[in-house]
Amino acid sequence: MMRRSPRRGHAGTELLRLAQRLTDRDRYILSLVEQHRVLTTPQITQACFDHQHTAAQRLRVLAGLGLLARFRPRLDRGSAPWHYVLDSYGAMVLAVERGQDADQHRVRRDRQLALASSSQLGHRLGAAGFFTALIAHARRSEGTAELVDSHNEAALDDWVSSLGCRSMVRPDGGGHWREHGRATVFVLEWDTGTEPHRRLQSKLERYAAFYAELRSLIAGGWNETVPWVLFSFPGHQRELQARKALSAYPGARDVPVATTCLVGDQNPAERVWSVLRDGVAFRRRLGELATPGQEAPDAEGERPRR
Repeated sequence: MMRRSPRRGHAGTELLRLAQRLTDRDRYILSLVEQHRVLTTPQITQACFDHQHTAAQRLRVLAGLGLLARFRPRLDRGSAPWHYVLDSYGAMVLAVERGQDADQHRVRRDRQLALASSSQLGHRLGAAGFFTALIAHARRSEGTAELVDSHNEAALDDWVSSLGCRSMVRPDGGGHWREHGRATVFVLEWDTGTEPHRRLQSKLERYAAFYAELRSLIAGGWNETVPWVLFSFPGHQRELQARKALSAYPGARDVPVATTCLVGDQNPAERVWSVLRDGVAFRRRLGELATPGQEAPDAEGERPRR
Protein backbone atom coordinates (compact mmCIF):
# COMPACT_ATOMS: atom_id res chain seq x y z
CA MET A 1 0.00 0.00 0.00
CA MET A 2 1.15 3.54 -0.71
CA ARG A 3 1.15 6.12 2.02
CA ARG A 4 -0.79 9.34 1.76
CA SER A 5 1.07 12.30 0.33
CA PRO A 6 3.01 14.18 3.01
CA ARG A 7 1.32 17.43 4.04
CA ARG A 8 3.28 20.54 3.12
CA GLY A 9 3.64 21.65 6.73
CA HIS A 10 5.32 18.40 7.74
CA ALA A 11 7.21 17.65 4.54
CA GLY A 12 10.42 19.55 5.37
CA THR A 13 10.86 17.98 8.80
CA GLU A 14 9.96 14.49 7.58
CA LEU A 15 12.30 14.70 4.59
CA LEU A 16 15.18 15.77 6.81
CA ARG A 17 14.49 12.86 9.17
CA LEU A 18 14.35 10.39 6.30
CA ALA A 19 17.48 11.74 4.61
CA GLN A 20 19.45 11.14 7.80
CA ARG A 21 18.43 7.47 7.79
CA LEU A 22 19.41 6.78 4.20
CA THR A 23 22.62 5.07 3.16
CA ASP A 24 24.38 5.66 -0.15
CA ARG A 25 22.99 2.33 -1.30
CA ASP A 26 19.46 3.42 -0.37
CA ARG A 27 19.86 6.54 -2.49
CA TYR A 28 21.16 4.45 -5.38
CA ILE A 29 18.15 2.12 -5.09
CA LEU A 30 15.77 5.08 -5.19
CA SER A 31 17.48 6.50 -8.26
CA LEU A 32 17.40 3.11 -10.03
CA VAL A 33 13.68 2.70 -9.36
CA GLU A 34 13.07 6.26 -10.49
CA GLN A 35 15.04 5.64 -13.70
CA HIS A 36 13.18 2.45 -14.67
CA ARG A 37 9.91 3.35 -12.93
CA VAL A 38 9.48 -0.22 -11.66
CA LEU A 39 11.91 -2.95 -10.56
CA THR A 40 11.44 -6.33 -8.90
CA THR A 41 13.14 -7.62 -5.76
CA PRO A 42 15.45 -9.95 -7.81
CA GLN A 43 16.48 -7.07 -10.08
CA ILE A 44 17.30 -4.74 -7.19
CA THR A 45 19.16 -7.58 -5.49
CA GLN A 46 21.16 -8.17 -8.65
CA ALA A 47 22.18 -4.52 -8.92
CA CYS A 48 22.74 -3.63 -5.27
CA PHE A 49 23.04 -6.64 -2.91
CA ASP A 50 24.89 -9.91 -2.46
CA HIS A 51 21.98 -11.77 -0.85
CA GLN A 52 18.26 -11.62 -1.60
CA HIS A 53 17.30 -11.97 2.08
CA THR A 54 19.27 -8.80 2.91
CA ALA A 55 17.71 -7.04 -0.06
CA ALA A 56 14.17 -8.05 0.94
CA GLN A 57 14.68 -6.78 4.49
CA ARG A 58 16.01 -3.40 3.39
CA LEU A 59 13.37 -2.93 0.71
CA ARG A 60 10.70 -3.64 3.30
CA VAL A 61 12.16 -0.87 5.46
CA LEU A 62 12.24 1.60 2.57
CA ALA A 63 8.64 0.78 1.75
CA GLY A 64 7.65 1.22 5.39
CA LEU A 65 9.20 4.69 5.39
CA GLY A 66 7.14 5.74 2.38
CA LEU A 67 10.20 5.97 0.12
CA LEU A 68 9.15 3.04 -2.06
CA ALA A 69 5.80 1.39 -2.67
CA ARG A 70 5.28 -2.17 -3.81
CA PHE A 71 2.75 -4.43 -5.46
CA ARG A 72 2.46 -7.98 -6.73
CA PRO A 73 0.79 -8.46 -10.13
CA ARG A 74 -1.79 -11.21 -10.15
CA LEU A 75 -0.70 -14.38 -11.95
CA ASP A 76 -2.79 -17.30 -13.15
CA ARG A 77 -0.29 -19.68 -11.53
CA GLY A 78 2.18 -19.10 -8.71
CA SER A 79 3.04 -15.71 -7.26
CA ALA A 80 5.04 -12.81 -8.63
CA PRO A 81 7.91 -11.17 -6.74
CA TRP A 82 7.38 -7.79 -5.17
CA HIS A 83 7.50 -4.96 -7.71
CA TYR A 84 8.80 -1.63 -6.39
CA VAL A 85 7.94 1.89 -7.54
CA LEU A 86 8.90 5.26 -6.15
CA ASP A 87 6.60 6.62 -3.45
CA SER A 88 6.07 10.27 -2.57
CA TYR A 89 8.77 10.59 0.06
CA GLY A 90 11.28 8.83 -2.20
CA ALA A 91 10.59 11.21 -5.08
CA MET A 92 10.78 14.23 -2.78
CA VAL A 93 14.02 13.14 -1.11
CA LEU A 94 15.69 12.72 -4.50
CA ALA A 95 14.41 16.12 -5.59
CA VAL A 96 15.71 17.90 -2.48
CA GLU A 97 19.14 16.28 -2.77
CA ARG A 98 19.32 17.54 -6.36
CA GLY A 99 18.42 21.05 -5.33
CA GLN A 100 14.92 20.85 -6.81
CA ASP A 101 11.52 21.77 -5.41
CA ALA A 102 10.20 18.75 -3.52
CA ASP A 103 6.55 19.74 -3.95
CA GLN A 104 6.92 19.56 -7.73
CA HIS A 105 8.09 15.94 -7.56
CA ARG A 106 5.18 14.27 -5.79
CA VAL A 107 4.30 11.03 -7.54
CA ARG A 108 0.98 10.29 -9.19
CA ARG A 109 -0.26 7.25 -7.30
CA ASP A 110 -2.83 6.35 -9.92
CA ARG A 111 -0.11 6.12 -12.55
CA GLN A 112 2.20 4.14 -10.28
CA LEU A 113 -0.47 1.63 -9.34
CA ALA A 114 -1.61 1.33 -12.96
CA LEU A 115 1.68 -0.42 -13.71
CA ALA A 116 0.38 -3.52 -11.92
CA SER A 117 -2.12 -4.14 -14.71
CA SER A 118 -0.23 -2.53 -17.58
CA SER A 119 0.24 -4.61 -20.73
CA GLN A 120 3.71 -3.05 -20.98
CA LEU A 121 4.87 -4.24 -17.55
CA GLY A 122 6.66 -7.34 -18.85
CA HIS A 123 8.41 -5.41 -21.60
CA ARG A 124 9.49 -2.66 -19.20
CA LEU A 125 10.85 -5.19 -16.68
CA GLY A 126 12.65 -7.14 -19.39
CA ALA A 127 14.54 -4.07 -20.56
CA ALA A 128 15.26 -3.05 -16.96
CA GLY A 129 16.65 -6.52 -16.26
CA PHE A 130 19.13 -6.08 -19.11
CA PHE A 131 20.67 -3.13 -17.27
CA THR A 132 20.56 -4.63 -13.78
CA ALA A 133 22.38 -7.69 -15.20
CA LEU A 134 25.14 -5.44 -16.58
CA ILE A 135 25.37 -3.62 -13.24
CA ALA A 136 25.67 -6.98 -11.47
CA HIS A 137 28.47 -8.07 -13.82
CA ALA A 138 30.30 -4.80 -13.14
CA ARG A 139 29.88 -5.30 -9.39
CA ARG A 140 31.50 -8.75 -9.65
CA SER A 141 34.40 -7.32 -11.63
CA GLU A 142 34.95 -4.68 -8.94
CA GLY A 143 35.30 -7.47 -6.40
CA THR A 144 38.27 -8.91 -8.31
CA ALA A 145 39.82 -5.59 -9.37
CA GLU A 146 42.65 -5.93 -6.84
CA LEU A 147 43.52 -9.40 -8.17
CA VAL A 148 43.76 -8.39 -11.82
CA ASP A 149 44.88 -5.41 -13.84
CA SER A 150 42.36 -2.62 -13.24
CA HIS A 151 42.49 -2.14 -17.01
CA ASN A 152 40.24 -5.22 -17.22
CA GLU A 153 37.59 -3.92 -14.86
CA ALA A 154 34.07 -3.74 -16.32
CA ALA A 155 31.69 -0.86 -15.74
CA LEU A 156 28.41 0.54 -16.99
CA ASP A 157 29.70 4.11 -17.01
CA ASP A 158 26.52 5.78 -18.18
CA TRP A 159 23.05 4.59 -19.07
CA VAL A 160 19.45 5.70 -19.47
CA SER A 161 16.19 3.78 -19.48
CA SER A 162 13.45 4.21 -22.07
CA LEU A 163 12.17 7.15 -19.99
CA GLY A 164 15.35 9.04 -20.78
CA CYS A 165 15.43 8.20 -24.50
CA ARG A 166 13.42 10.89 -26.24
CA SER A 167 14.95 10.77 -29.72
CA MET A 168 13.04 9.95 -32.90
CA VAL A 169 14.06 6.27 -32.60
CA ARG A 170 12.82 5.81 -29.01
CA PRO A 171 14.88 2.74 -27.94
CA ASP A 172 14.26 0.81 -24.73
CA GLY A 173 17.41 2.26 -23.18
CA GLY A 174 21.00 3.12 -23.90
CA GLY A 175 24.38 2.91 -22.26
CA HIS A 176 28.16 3.14 -22.32
CA TRP A 177 29.81 -0.19 -21.41
CA ARG A 178 33.53 -0.38 -20.65
CA GLU A 179 35.50 -3.61 -20.37
CA HIS A 180 39.14 -4.57 -20.99
CA GLY A 181 39.95 -0.96 -21.75
CA ARG A 182 37.41 -0.72 -24.58
CA ALA A 183 34.13 1.18 -24.67
CA THR A 184 30.90 0.11 -26.35
CA VAL A 185 28.18 2.73 -26.78
CA PHE A 186 24.78 1.17 -27.44
CA VAL A 187 21.03 1.52 -27.53
CA LEU A 188 18.76 -1.38 -26.64
CA GLU A 189 15.76 -2.84 -28.47
CA TRP A 190 14.13 -5.35 -26.15
CA ASP A 191 11.96 -7.70 -28.22
CA THR A 192 9.23 -9.84 -26.66
CA GLY A 193 8.46 -11.79 -29.83
CA THR A 194 5.10 -10.13 -30.48
CA GLU A 195 6.06 -7.60 -33.17
CA PRO A 196 5.84 -8.54 -36.88
CA HIS A 197 9.09 -8.57 -38.83
CA ARG A 198 7.97 -5.57 -40.85
CA ARG A 199 7.89 -3.52 -37.67
CA LEU A 200 11.47 -4.57 -36.89
CA GLN A 201 12.48 -3.37 -40.35
CA SER A 202 10.70 -0.06 -39.79
CA LYS A 203 12.71 0.41 -36.60
CA LEU A 204 15.89 -0.12 -38.59
CA GLU A 205 14.68 2.42 -41.17
CA ARG A 206 14.27 5.02 -38.41
CA TYR A 207 17.73 4.22 -37.05
CA ALA A 208 19.24 4.57 -40.55
CA ALA A 209 17.65 8.01 -40.97
CA PHE A 210 18.66 9.10 -37.49
CA TYR A 211 22.23 7.82 -37.87
CA ALA A 212 22.63 9.57 -41.24
CA GLU A 213 21.86 12.84 -39.47
CA LEU A 214 24.10 11.90 -36.55
CA ARG A 215 27.03 11.09 -38.83
CA SER A 216 26.70 14.48 -40.52
CA LEU A 217 26.97 16.13 -37.12
CA ILE A 218 30.03 14.02 -36.27
CA ALA A 219 31.64 14.97 -39.60
CA GLY A 220 30.98 18.58 -38.67
CA GLY A 221 32.98 18.19 -35.48
CA TRP A 222 30.25 17.16 -33.05
CA ASN A 223 31.91 15.10 -30.32
CA GLU A 224 29.79 11.93 -30.33
CA THR A 225 29.89 8.31 -31.51
CA VAL A 226 27.31 6.28 -33.39
CA PRO A 227 26.00 3.67 -30.95
CA TRP A 228 25.39 0.01 -31.66
CA VAL A 229 21.76 -1.05 -31.90
CA LEU A 230 21.43 -4.16 -29.74
CA PHE A 231 18.40 -6.37 -30.37
CA SER A 232 17.66 -8.88 -27.61
CA PHE A 233 15.19 -11.61 -28.63
CA PRO A 234 13.31 -14.11 -26.44
CA GLY A 235 14.42 -17.24 -28.29
CA HIS A 236 16.92 -18.60 -30.79
CA GLN A 237 14.34 -19.19 -33.55
CA ARG A 238 12.95 -15.68 -33.15
CA GLU A 239 16.49 -14.30 -33.40
CA LEU A 240 17.22 -16.23 -36.61
CA GLN A 241 13.98 -15.10 -38.26
CA ALA A 242 14.45 -11.50 -37.12
CA ARG A 243 18.03 -11.40 -38.43
CA LYS A 244 16.78 -12.42 -41.88
CA ALA A 245 14.19 -9.65 -41.79
CA LEU A 246 16.67 -7.06 -40.59
CA SER A 247 19.29 -8.09 -43.16
CA ALA A 248 16.70 -7.76 -45.94
CA TYR A 249 16.37 -4.03 -45.27
CA PRO A 250 18.50 -2.24 -47.93
CA GLY A 251 19.93 0.25 -45.43
CA ALA A 252 21.00 -2.40 -42.90
CA ARG A 253 24.68 -1.80 -43.72
CA ASP A 254 24.33 1.80 -42.51
CA VAL A 255 23.38 0.78 -38.97
CA PRO A 256 25.71 -1.16 -36.63
CA VAL A 257 23.47 -3.98 -35.33
CA ALA A 258 24.15 -6.94 -33.06
CA THR A 259 21.61 -9.50 -31.82
CA THR A 260 21.28 -11.98 -28.99
CA CYS A 261 18.85 -14.31 -27.27
CA LEU A 262 19.69 -14.59 -23.59
CA VAL A 263 19.21 -18.14 -22.29
CA GLY A 264 18.83 -18.94 -18.59
CA ASP A 265 21.14 -16.82 -16.47
CA GLN A 266 23.35 -15.62 -19.34
CA ASN A 267 24.58 -12.09 -18.82
CA PRO A 268 24.46 -9.54 -21.67
CA ALA A 269 28.11 -8.70 -20.95
CA GLU A 270 29.14 -12.24 -21.97
CA ARG A 271 29.90 -13.78 -25.38
CA VAL A 272 26.29 -13.67 -26.57
CA TRP A 273 26.29 -11.01 -29.33
CA SER A 274 26.28 -11.72 -33.04
CA VAL A 275 26.97 -8.83 -35.41
CA LEU A 276 24.32 -8.69 -38.14
CA ARG A 277 26.91 -8.87 -40.93
CA ASP A 278 28.41 -12.08 -39.43
CA GLY A 279 26.96 -15.55 -39.19
CA VAL A 280 24.84 -16.11 -36.12
CA ALA A 281 27.26 -18.81 -34.91
CA PHE A 282 29.96 -16.26 -34.09
CA ARG A 283 29.37 -14.54 -30.78
CA ARG A 284 31.24 -11.69 -29.15
CA ARG A 285 31.30 -10.15 -25.71
CA LEU A 286 29.58 -6.80 -25.36
CA GLY A 287 32.98 -5.23 -24.70
CA GLU A 288 34.33 -6.75 -27.93
CA LEU A 289 31.95 -4.83 -30.15
CA ALA A 290 34.17 -2.26 -31.81
CA THR A 291 33.20 1.38 -32.05
CA PRO A 292 31.40 1.66 -35.42
CA GLY A 293 33.89 2.72 -38.07
CA GLN A 294 36.57 0.47 -36.58
CA GLU A 295 37.04 -3.21 -37.22
CA ALA A 296 35.48 -5.64 -34.76
CA PRO A 297 37.74 -8.38 -33.33
CA ASP A 298 38.42 -11.29 -35.66
CA ALA A 299 35.81 -13.98 -35.17
CA GLU A 300 38.33 -16.74 -35.84
CA GLY A 301 38.55 -19.18 -32.97
CA GLU A 302 35.26 -18.14 -31.39
CA ARG A 303 33.02 -21.09 -30.66
CA PRO A 304 29.43 -21.12 -31.86
CA ARG A 305 26.91 -21.02 -29.03
CA ARG A 306 24.66 -24.05 -28.93
